[in-house]
Amino acid sequence: MTRAVDHYFELLSADLLPSDAFCLTAVRGLTVDEALERFDGYPGWASATVAELGERAVAVYPDELPAVVADEVDGWVLLAENNGWHGAKDSVLRRLSHGTVVASAFWNVNRDSAISLARDGEVLAAFDFVIGRDKPAALVPYLDGLDFTDAYRSTAEALAFVEGVSGVRLTAQWAEGSHPASVVGDLWRFRQSDPVGWLDLTAPDLASAATTIAPAEVRSVAERAVSLTAAGVETGGMSLEQAYRRVLELRWDRGRPPDRTRDPVALLQEEVLRRRTEPVRERQAETAAHVIAARIALREREPVVALAGAMYNACQADRARWPALLAEVRGWPEFGATPGRDRH
Repeated sequence: MTRAVDHYFELLSADLLPSDAFCLTAVRGLTVDEALERFDGYPGWASATVAELGERAVAVYPDELPAVVADEVDGWVLLAENNGWHGAKDSVLRRLSHGTVVASAFWNVNRDSAISLARDGEVLAAFDFVIGRDKPAALVPYLDGLDFTDAYRSTAEALAFVEGVSGVRLTAQWAEGSHPASVVGDLWRFRQSDPVGWLDLTAPDLASAATTIAPAEVRSVAERAVSLTAAGVETGGMSLEQAYRRVLELRWDRGRPPDRTRDPVALLQEEVLRRRTEPVRERQAETAAHVIAARIALREREPVVALAGAMYNACQADRARWPALLAEVRGWPEFGATPGRDRH
């Protein structure tokens, strides 16, 4: 393993791989298209280098343009994220590993970290190699010579772990080469894990009042709030997946690296024009996506969850209008109910 660690330490030191924040995932036996689909990507999207992903993300804002490059090497597909972490998520590891094996290594600038192993839809183990002490038994066979005690080499050791599982080396040529690339269409930003908790933090009076009125009235409030949010917003009959893909398309285009062979003044003028016009289209597309998500939230079984999910997406749809919407909802008769009113 020492040679593998030395190899990855050289790639990271030379900035051929992102040293501050990176995620490498390896899956056995899938095609590139299959791997991208399981990874919430879109086959046939584009081609790019790992470095280009970073350039595009920085031009937009890293969290707003999640992306991955993927290519097959000796029967394994390597998926590399520059400043990403999708391949470290349990849900992704489970889906990606159905019928096969997956290994991943992840770290970021805050020193959050993980090496993970999944098989047949189950995450066998994950280990935080920065602060972790007891290595999970499932990982031990692949950790010979990897002790993660040297902070300067721990990320290289994490990549050596992925090589130890897969038997595949990520070379300098692969690191610098162009590969199939895709944005990552994960819909987590439209689905709060705890919408009621979010509402309780954001508008505790509404969250509290929603528990004192009849469920039918809570659902009515949610429906009216969504109606106000959707006023004047054209969604074109799109699904949430389609709407978010449009957002990502616009961001991908805006983040394209400049053609440095062209006249610098012309490039600067183009960039100013892009920054004035393209974000407007992105905001419109994102507003439409959140309106669709707010309507989906209304299907929640529990009225309070429906209200919270709808209000969360209403807030994200148009933050400038959010205070006015909140004030209007607070003034509706349903929230004039006295505590203890029949909730059934």
